Amino acid sequence: MTQFELAQMLDVTLVRNNNTIKEIDDLIKNAKQYDFACVFTLQCYLQHVHDALLNDTTHAGGVIGFPSGGELTEVKLFETHSNIASGADELDMVINIGWLLSRNYDAVLDEIKRIKDIAQEKPLKCIIEISCLDEYFAKKACELVLKSGADYVKTGTGWFGPATIEQIKLIKSVVGSDIYIKAAGGIRDLETVERFKAEGVHRMGISLKSAIDIMSQVN
Repeated sequence: MTQFELAQMLDVTLVRNNNTIKEIDDLIKNAKQYDFACVFTLQCYLQHVHDALLNDTTHAGGVIGFPSGGELTEVKLFETHSNIASGADELDMVINIGWLLSRNYDAVLDEIKRIKDIAQEKPLKCIIEISCLDEYFAKKACELVLKSGADYVKTGTGWFGPATIEQIKLIKSVVGSDIYIKAAGGIRDLETVERFKAEGVHRMGISLKSAIDIMSQVN
């Protein structure tokens, strides 16, 4: 795997509420250097990131319902419109985990569909927070994302535990090759990247520090 091939698998994120503009500019600098697939920030920085990367291959990513997923659907729809207006090329949304666990599947599905209707051709990645789910609900979440027309199932925000091979295999057993898989959480070395890639993961959410460390391991 070349450095470029590796970089095109990485969604590098700075989405903490204490991230500063200096840190965001460092993210942009490294995105230009390594050609990461996408960089994700909170929306207050999104226009700045989009403008800085306008002539580069790296996409600007926006988050919806992050990190809880419990916002009103109307709020998530507004966030979707606003992210796109601010220059988002890709979107990561957190599904409503409470609705899922309450078996309100129609509401979960409708919300994702309405967001995808706004996103149109822009990739929509649905965060199912699999570390909080048992096997039944994890599979149900994957089924709903698949049915919605979204582009990816994403394991989680990365805040509730690391992604695991077992989680990837479970997601793969439901979605097959019909949509992409994104893993996030605990990805800190090239070995983990290669193992996830072998299991069918298309993108990986990763911190800037870990991304730089991993890139240094490839010639």
